[in-house]
Amino acid sequence: MTDSGSAKLRPIILLAPFGFVVLGALTYAGYRLHLNLATAGFPCLIVVVLLSLYGGLISATILSVVAVAWLDYFFAPPILSLRISDPLNVLALATFLTTTLAITYLMTRVHRERQSSELQRREMKRLYELARQLLALTPEEIDPPRLLGLFRDVFALRAVCLFENETAISHIVGDPRYDLEARTRIGYLAGEDRDDVLCRISIRCLRVAGQPIGALGFEWPDHQEFTPDSLSALETAMLERVRAFHAATQAAAAAQAERLRTMVLDALAHAVKTPLATILAAIGGLRETGVPESDRLEFVDVIETETARLGSLTTRLLRMATLDGEQVRLRLQQVDVSRLVAEELNLVSRQFADHKLSLVQDGDHTDAIVSVIADPELLRLALSQLIENACKYSQPSSNVDVSAHASEDSVAIRVRNCGCIPTEEQSKIFDRFYRGKQSRDSTAGTGLGLDIARRIALAHGGTLALEDSNKDGSTFRITIPIAVKEC
Repeated sequence: MTDSGSAKLRPIILLAPFGFVVLGALTYAGYRLHLNLATAGFPCLIVVVLLSLYGGLISATILSVVAVAWLDYFFAPPILSLRISDPLNVLALATFLTTTLAITYLMTRVHRERQSSELQRREMKRLYELARQLLALTPEEIDPPRLLGLFRDVFALRAVCLFENETAISHIVGDPRYDLEARTRIGYLAGEDRDDVLCRISIRCLRVAGQPIGALGFEWPDHQEFTPDSLSALETAMLERVRAFHAATQAAAAAQAERLRTMVLDALAHAVKTPLATILAAIGGLRETGVPESDRLEFVDVIETETARLGSLTTRLLRMATLDGEQVRLRLQQVDVSRLVAEELNLVSRQFADHKLSLVQDGDHTDAIVSVIADPELLRLALSQLIENACKYSQPSSNVDVSAHASEDSVAIRVRNCGCIPTEEQSKIFDRFYRGKQSRDSTAGTGLGLDIARRIALAHGGTLALEDSNKDGSTFRITIPIAVKEC
């Protein structure tokens, strides 16, 4: 016999003997006082109704039948006999039995509804507490084991199991007595809700817009009733919240990637226009007649320089694309740092003609510059990012100074401008896509320059750091070991 069945029989077993004693005492007292049938029947009716509040319909029915028999035996003539001589007494006893049964049924129904209301109230209280804890979680914090753990703790369940159709993975929390995981999978495959009262297991299919997304299995404790429908609705809502968040995140990432692609293409188109315009102007000069030989040679030199610049832009774009990989593959060779810095300054100075770019001697570091083993294209790309940033984030006509020095085992290149980076932003400037508040509206950019330069420095085993920033200006230092091992 189940615990629920035992719980239903317990009031009958306990209250029936007590009711027999009370009815027996009332019958004996009425018999000794020589009461008539109507007078003796009233207190018996009160006792049966009161006991029905606690014993239920079955015990109240038994007591009603016993009360009618005792009233007939002791108060309906002929006395001390179950025979009834007066038809009115038959009607009175039948009325007594009908009245007690009707009142008992109504009282029992009210009692059950009160118990049901109390159960619903407790369940709503637990659901409120569960919903409050679930809504306090951010989408990043929501995962199946955590959700199931909250369900188990709030509702004191033995075990909870979730089967997700997308991954075909089951998550289970608790200590089930039966194979809850297999039952949950079977419930999903069958596509129907199931309740096993004997094992106290409920399976609920989770659906969104009529489409199944999984199944939820519960094994509830023996000491309480349980309604799993509300929990399955909550689980469905939370899973949809997580899926909607992931979809929105992916959409935002795709939109950001598209914006970045557009910005990079615009930047590349702008960078390509300058050397193309210079080349066209030089070609136009060559076509003119009467141009001195010296000018012709200068035009040819300009065409060669700008053509090389176009090739460099294309190469940098292709190499920049490789920086999104987990590893940056270096193409190592001997690099003359002084020459590389001078060439890069010469190229960038044409793009930022409104700034004063210069290679200066660092007074604190007078060691001679030596060659390093590095990837020249990547090193040029990192240096160009630093110099271009220094120009973009400083006032026109201001100075941008580049210096280099060698130590025992590394070479440091410093780029300084007159701009000042706010203290609260200094820890974020190397983050990808980050741009300072003041520069977002005033200066075009993607927020990738420093991130790219830092990746290149790290790939060489070096560092990129903001050395200082104050009202006099900001200095970035990129350090490259003299000898590096290929990644």
